[in-house]
Amino acid sequence: MTRFRIQIPNLQWFEENIGCQNACPVHTRAPLYISAIIHKDYDRAFKINREDNLFPAILGRICVHPCEEKCRRGLLMDSPISICSLKRASADHKSSSLPSKQSFGSKGQHIAIVGAGPSGLTVANDLARWGYRVTLYESFQMPGGMLNVGIPPYRLPREVVDQAIREVRQLGVQIRTGTPIGKEMKLEDLKKNYDAVYIAAGAHKAETLGIPGENLQGVIHGVTFMRRVNLKEEFHIGSKVAVVGGGNTAMDAARSSHRLGAKEVMILYRRTREEMPVDPRELEQVEEEGIKIYYLTQPIRVLSKDGVRVSGIRCIKNRLGEPERDGRRRPVPIEGSEFDIDIDLLIPAVSQSPDISFLPEEIGLEISKWDRLVVNPGTFETNVPGIFAGGDFVTGPRDVIHVIADARKAALSIHQYLSGETFLETPSFFTPVPEVKIDLDMEKIPRQRMKTLPIKERREFEKEVELGFTKEEAETEAKRCLQCHLFTVFDRTKCILCGGCVDICPKFCLRMARLDEMEADEKLSDLVKSLYGVSWEEAAHLNHATAMIKDESRCIQCGLCARRCPTGAITMEEYHRGSWLYTEEKK
Repeated sequence: MTRFRIQIPNLQWFEENIGCQNACPVHTRAPLYISAIIHKDYDRAFKINREDNLFPAILGRICVHPCEEKCRRGLLMDSPISICSLKRASADHKSSSLPSKQSFGSKGQHIAIVGAGPSGLTVANDLARWGYRVTLYESFQMPGGMLNVGIPPYRLPREVVDQAIREVRQLGVQIRTGTPIGKEMKLEDLKKNYDAVYIAAGAHKAETLGIPGENLQGVIHGVTFMRRVNLKEEFHIGSKVAVVGGGNTAMDAARSSHRLGAKEVMILYRRTREEMPVDPRELEQVEEEGIKIYYLTQPIRVLSKDGVRVSGIRCIKNRLGEPERDGRRRPVPIEGSEFDIDIDLLIPAVSQSPDISFLPEEIGLEISKWDRLVVNPGTFETNVPGIFAGGDFVTGPRDVIHVIADARKAALSIHQYLSGETFLETPSFFTPVPEVKIDLDMEKIPRQRMKTLPIKERREFEKEVELGFTKEEAETEAKRCLQCHLFTVFDRTKCILCGGCVDICPKFCLRMARLDEMEADEKLSDLVKSLYGVSWEEAAHLNHATAMIKDESRCIQCGLCARRCPTGAITMEEYHRGSWLYTEEKK
């Protein structure tokens, strides 16, 4: 006999069933802003994004979108909602600027932030909105960190970054560019003159391959190469370029070389395509632009004809061995498979790390054996009171959405340190949804494909390749959403077990089941005892021991069951997750 495993919903259950929101490191209310797009309200969609993840226009272009991996449509039907592209659409099609809350230092306390990249800007944004005075110190001549010096403009236009920075400045945040800490301005000065210091200096130091010949002229490491390219420094690129690596920096370096005039660009990657840690959409664009990718290929020596400048790269072929800790199979060199490639420029783009050289020993900051600043992982406090740190400077290079998530926690920690207050999380709550509207053909709507710049026009460095959704495309894509933030809520005291909801459900989510068809856990057993005054085993033999059960994974939130219910036992309600920072106003 079929037995159903039953779970009584609690707050964790509701949150996990909004898969996209739960998977996002900052719990962006994706279903809510997608719903706003369905109703053509791009201003509201942008406002929701701006409150949750701060930089919708930026993240809508470069986010790694872990939300899409948990999208229920993608898991059950065809392909996930293009959540990331809809985030960008909220910014592309909004009609007004987000009004700033100008508290401008009402608390009086002043915080210094080292680094004006995503982490520093996020902490500045939150602290300024709480009324603190904030000053950022940036070593480059422009704020933005890796957003401006690491990512090329054909992926992230500079005006998009500039607009996000303007929104932070509107809060009264001061940004002092061209001011590296450790030279004229010392960390000791910041500690003395400010109430708290947050270090978010990024990870701008290139990691090496560790192979012979890497110090030859014509070897430029990925993070250095992209910085020089983005700052428009002139240098000789040659006609044949090899890039080593399989991450975003490697892709950016290869595509930038193509735009800078290289006749042949190749990427050398030691694993297979399936294990390459980049968005498939970007990999597709790399291949469209004629860039060759040599998989299972590992450089072992940089070659030179004159002993001064690179002339080639010696590689060895790999096979995949046993899985490593990250789940990817270890590349194993194949003996005797060495081969040489002639090149003019080599760009190793394997990783980067923080540069901690500006941290003075006198302050006594704790440094790990990996040359990283040690912080409390929950509060981002260092061992020195009043000094906090976060972002890539602490963890090494990561994607922007995870950096923002940690930065928001760090801002809260700084606020608690300065105020002595405990910032309690607001409670979760439900609001009724009087009417649910879905597109009757929503299951037939395919995932919308974003248009891109024609390949013949992709030689220009400033031209953005991905063109974004039109309003029509965004609204069509949004209609594919299963609206997982809406739930059917049952009032057992009103249910007469008529079975009307079972009959009308188009996805067979609902059914009546006897207790002896169910697997009981302790919570369900306690509920049955409170209802019937007998044990689970005794209740299972009673004729009236019947329950309505629902398979939530199949539900498309059509609301037909609520409409059909003759007693009002079923209602459609929207779940609002608790938040420690900004919450959407109650309706």
